[in-house]
Amino acid sequence: MSDKEDNNQDSIVDDENEVIPPFKAPDWASLPISNVYLEVVKNDVNIDKIDISKEKFTVFGRNSDVASVLLDHPSVSRRHAALVYHGVNDRFYLIDLHSARGTFINNQKIKPNTPSSVKEGHIITFGSSSKKFVLRGVVPRQSSSSSGAKANEPKQVKCRHLLVKHRGSRNPHSWREDNITKTKEQAIAILLDYREKISSGQYKFEELAQKYSDCGSAKKGGMLDPFTRGKMQKPFEDASFALEVGQLSSVVDTDSGVHIIERMA
Repeated sequence: MSDKEDNNQDSIVDDENEVIPPFKAPDWASLPISNVYLEVVKNDVNIDKIDISKEKFTVFGRNSDVASVLLDHPSVSRRHAALVYHGVNDRFYLIDLHSARGTFINNQKIKPNTPSSVKEGHIITFGSSSKKFVLRGVVPRQSSSSSGAKANEPKQVKCRHLLVKHRGSRNPHSWREDNITKTKEQAIAILLDYREKISSGQYKFEELAQKYSDCGSAKKGGMLDPFTRGKMQKPFEDASFALEVGQLSSVVDTDSGVHIIERMA
């Protein structure tokens, strides 16, 4: 993806003869759990939209060998910064890769090689470049604080789900495991790995649900009978009714454990 602009403001600072290795993602990097994108703004005008939902990280810089989003401004280093999704924390982090002129979130310079949280609507800039990148499409993880019914929603939905229990679950045992001892954080990491395998097409939802779901619905590939509001735990209910048909949820946290849900009808 190219991001050209006038380049007569600053001189190049990084050593052009230095070999720049590709960015190596941290172990916690995961595929995003929503259709997130970057809104590109220049002179208060939206000029582009960059989909960042298909990769664990996005690297910004001037060199196409090490960057996926290219900026031609000379104050931008060849491998300037990386935006990485942290699945367990359900958050994006921006990492300045020891750039020459700095990386900024909402005009605040971030420390080199230190992950800095980026939230919905935050503005990212690089060096003296006038281009602004705004994070959009971030969907908060569903939890017990979910809002409830919305106007024009269906009277009932049909969904399938994959449940991973942990030691803090209401009933920390299942048909798969008599005594579940994993932490909630470990359960979320496992669930995100399943979600990534489903999203990438490596496995079908029902295949993983049959093998790994801690719910009795596993034998039906995670399929549940149609339900109306008031029949499920509220976080599960709110997440299910918020989905479009065919859409896969983010991590849904209930007393039973953590789930991913796919709305079928």
